[in-house]
Amino acid sequence: MMALNALNRRYATLARLAGLALICWSVITSDVPPGLHGRGLLVAGLLVVLIAAWLAWTAWSSQLTRLTPDLHLIALASAVLAVAAPSSGASAGAFLAPMAASARTGIRGGLVVVALSVLAMGGAALAYDWSALGVLAYSGGWCAMALAGANLRQMRLRADQAELLLAQTQRSHEEELRVTRLQEQARIAREIHDVLAHSLAGLTIQLEATAALIEQGADPQTIRERVVRAHQLARDGLRETRRAVGALREAAPEAGDRALRALVDEYRAGADGVLEFELRCDPALLSAERGETVLRVVQEALTNVRKHAPGAAVAVSIAVEQRWLVVRIADRAVSPVAARLAPGLAGTGGGYGIRGMRERAQLLGGTLRAGPTAEGWLVELRLPVEEPE
Repeated sequence: MMALNALNRRYATLARLAGLALICWSVITSDVPPGLHGRGLLVAGLLVVLIAAWLAWTAWSSQLTRLTPDLHLIALASAVLAVAAPSSGASAGAFLAPMAASARTGIRGGLVVVALSVLAMGGAALAYDWSALGVLAYSGGWCAMALAGANLRQMRLRADQAELLLAQTQRSHEEELRVTRLQEQARIAREIHDVLAHSLAGLTIQLEATAALIEQGADPQTIRERVVRAHQLARDGLRETRRAVGALREAAPEAGDRALRALVDEYRAGADGVLEFELRCDPALLSAERGETVLRVVQEALTNVRKHAPGAAVAVSIAVEQRWLVVRIADRAVSPVAARLAPGLAGTGGGYGIRGMRERAQLLGGTLRAGPTAEGWLVELRLPVEEPE
């Protein structure tokens, strides 16, 4: 039976038909062959039943997972034939039936078939004065075959579970790869946005201011200063681009406090407005990934001030408050005159700045809040830190 299940369906069918042919030949050539009267007629009738049930098992029920009547008939006919034609090999069917039943439904189904076989053989043994010891021996063999079928069923179930687990593991691995790709895409998008939004916003303001000065007939020296400033912003943008590429390649980021002060100096040099900067924490807290996050959030907030409130006074403070590194960027007023220097700039961008800042904060277990205040606008970043000694 195990060998049959290891074969494909076509070869298993041929093997079952060959087995049936051998049983039929053994019955026909036995001491009590099929006949038209007496015991021979009983053998003939049982052989017809066995053949019909065997063919049904081969062509129909062999792939089912429930107990079917053909197995009962094979067991009954084989058990009686083993007594009526004792020199034949008909008993093989009585051994295969409980094994097939257990392989389909478990040990309970196999024992049901064994019980039918024992009853049938017991009745035939009484009718033909057959040995009770023989019935007992056959019963033990049938029970052993039922146990073998149950073991085969467990092997199948374990194989199915292993295959299912493998498929689930593969799907889980594919999902992990997809999430990793999405996270990497989001990371690249944040870096590109932070670099381009900051440098191009400042460059746009300078160029538009230069165009306004030219229209007003300003002196060449003033215009030249604006052009030089725009050139400097372009160089700074290239430097930030290289920095972002280094971050994407997992290069060590620039020291946080120095990068922050350079950002503040660059904002002040651009005459964008008054900027107050206050650092009240250990500069070591601004290193590595935490420092990079603080730098990018301050950079994005200042870019938004340039875009939406040019000329506004800005206050940037960084301090440790109850085991949290708190960064606040607040603008307090907007100059109507300065606001006209960058017409249309507020409508640029895809709205990913605040989203990118929140994502950076969440990656470090922190939070970010951005919204209007009575005086202007506030961006507050909170990152967890250990208690300073």
